[in-house]
Amino acid sequence: MTSRPGGGRTPRPRPAPRAAPPRSAILASAIVFTLLAWALVAVALWPVYRAAPYVLLAVIAIAAGTAIAAAGALLRWPAWGGILASVAVLTIVGVPLAVPERTVYGILPEPAGLLELASGIVLGWRQLLTIDLPVGSYQALLVPALVLLYVGPLLTASIALRTRRPALATAVPALGFVLAIALGRDDRPLPLSIAAGLGVVLMLWIAVLRRHRRTESLRAGGAANPVDARGAVARAFASATVLLLIAVGAGVAAADALAPPADRVVLRSIVERPFDPRDLPSPLAAYRSAFSLDRASTIALRVSGAPAGSRLRVATLDSYDGVVFAVGSSEVAAASGRFVRIPTEREVETPGERATIRIELLESTGSWLPTVGEFRGVRFAGDDSADLRDRVRLNATTGTAVLIGGAAPETVYELDAVVEEEPSIRLADSAPGATAVPGIAAVSEDVRTWLDGVTAGVDGAGARLQAALDAIREQGYISHGVDPDEPASRSGHSLDRIGELVTRRPMVGDAEQYAVLAALVARELGFPSRVVLGYGPLDGEEASLRSDQLTAWIEVDVAGEGWVPIDVMPPEREIPPAEPQEPVPVSRPQNAVQPPAEVPPVADEQAPPEIEPGERPDEDPLLALLPAIARIGGIVLLAMALIAAPFVGVVAAKAGRRRRRRRAADPTLRILGGWRELTDAAADHGLDMPVGATRREVAGIIGQPQAGVLARVADRVDYAPEPPQPGEADRVWTAVDAVRAGLDAGRRRRDRWRAALSVRSLRRYPGRSSTEPGRRAP
Repeated sequence: MTSRPGGGRTPRPRPAPRAAPPRSAILASAIVFTLLAWALVAVALWPVYRAAPYVLLAVIAIAAGTAIAAAGALLRWPAWGGILASVAVLTIVGVPLAVPERTVYGILPEPAGLLELASGIVLGWRQLLTIDLPVGSYQALLVPALVLLYVGPLLTASIALRTRRPALATAVPALGFVLAIALGRDDRPLPLSIAAGLGVVLMLWIAVLRRHRRTESLRAGGAANPVDARGAVARAFASATVLLLIAVGAGVAAADALAPPADRVVLRSIVERPFDPRDLPSPLAAYRSAFSLDRASTIALRVSGAPAGSRLRVATLDSYDGVVFAVGSSEVAAASGRFVRIPTEREVETPGERATIRIELLESTGSWLPTVGEFRGVRFAGDDSADLRDRVRLNATTGTAVLIGGAAPETVYELDAVVEEEPSIRLADSAPGATAVPGIAAVSEDVRTWLDGVTAGVDGAGARLQAALDAIREQGYISHGVDPDEPASRSGHSLDRIGELVTRRPMVGDAEQYAVLAALVARELGFPSRVVLGYGPLDGEEASLRSDQLTAWIEVDVAGEGWVPIDVMPPEREIPPAEPQEPVPVSRPQNAVQPPAEVPPVADEQAPPEIEPGERPDEDPLLALLPAIARIGGIVLLAMALIAAPFVGVVAAKAGRRRRRRRAADPTLRILGGWRELTDAAADHGLDMPVGATRREVAGIIGQPQAGVLARVADRVDYAPEPPQPGEADRVWTAVDAVRAGLDAGRRRRDRWRAALSVRSLRRYPGRSSTEPGRRAP
């Protein structure tokens, strides 16, 4: 109650009544179309997960989000009540649905599960882009799907049931579909059928909304004949349906006529992968160390369960810079250099024998993790199995796996793989394939001369490659150069070493040189090629492989067959003595000639580095921790900024509107703008503004004496022919500020914040019209 100057009290302004709940027809249509639209979005997201837990998550998340929005509309919850209910439901069902491994009895969330749920909401999106698909229910990667399929239906139904623009709700599932496609695979065509189905659902929803609006309009206008009203609505709905069918038919026809390419660019195509194999030394460069006298006879690893004839792959190398063969290329974005995280189980379409292969590493293989066949999944033994599993990265192009941080001795793991039988081809009748591989350094003239000699008179790329491989096996002899009884054999596989290999007689080397020579020859003849380091072919399912059984072979891309492994090692045999050098002709000695005077070398005046490499100062742990703290702080600030952005936008919009009204050039518009500012403030404070009320009636609702004075001043300047008096507009705005302060007086801080953040004055409320009698107010 507030006191009047003349005695008595005026009643405290009554808050505006909440909006009436939606009619049953509108509620039913919003629920049905929300469920249908987001079910199609969930289907579009299916290739990312392809697991039963995802289906359960999608059903519960879509139903829960829609139910909360419908309950909020029926029970007329305030906005903050709906937000609290949504957060509570997400907290309850989030961990059992998206992080099921972090629950008690599969229902109650653990504290660690809540932490993973919270971090997954912020960080799960990027993690989802750096892992191979499908991800299944691996770790907390179901959290992004939960957020999308829970918040999306919640927003869709809320916009449809609680705003004056329900048609805007159709934009939410459309954006959700685009996001589902952006998170998906880049090796699958666009799901045009799902897109067409979603378009049909959304367009039908818009037609139904127009039908509801038309029905309300006819009812409000008092149609004389209800049958005519229903007929008009039916005709409008029928015409919209016909247009919809025509549009869908045209879209399907265009899609069939212009088939999109299978590969497309999605978010995972451009996201930066965290692991770069070029940071690792080439494993082929360390090949000779496996044959050292103290290692050659030791068991390097044990394999069980591998089919006979299969090969154990350590690394696949496809780029050559003239010094070493490596993985990927710094000049070309090669697919072989992209290693990604893998889910619990990969989807493999290659036909072959499925096998569970157990591998025990007795010697470290560095960062490379030996694999067999097409990689489907891996399980580690030991207490740190979860940590090891998280460190696995895979390159599906070459079938090569790595373990971040290195594979230590005594590491035991089981591979779930599909082992394909090696194709039996006649290489002489083959043609080169078309797989793109990184470019290599130009071969030396010695290699070209040798290749021309061994392929003279042979026609066809396949026949020439077969002749060159036969020449390697016929001319080559094996020596690792580590035993004093063996002929000298220099390690390495640079262009100089390969040139020495083909010019020396006899040809002496090992798998390191012969595999590189064969790969270079295949490239020279047009065949895409790569070098594979590993063991095999294996004799049986149980094998204990010694260190000196490590070998290398090549794979060439053959048209119609794909990558075909080819062994290039010559047979083990005795090495003949080296051929004598060409005789040097003897000539009579000439008169001694005085040698030229030696020129002393120029002194290197470059100053030595101030800090030697071995004298590098230790990093301060606190300084190393600061970037991580800064990143976490930045994420928190960004989240807070995103949460606060809508509220800041509302306050900024009101402040800008108030400034325009106060600074209007025409004093009359400034006074009318002041009155409009007063009525908007009253609406934001919850006062009911009757439709068609006069200014004086509105002033009576506001209940302050200055409001009545302002109403009379506004009426006078709006209708009187004389202009306002000088300084009157400033006095009006001073009074407006006083009345606005009076509206806040006696209210709780929460009510004042609610009025400041209310959006009621930013839209058309019942007592506000776009025009007024007399002059137009801003």
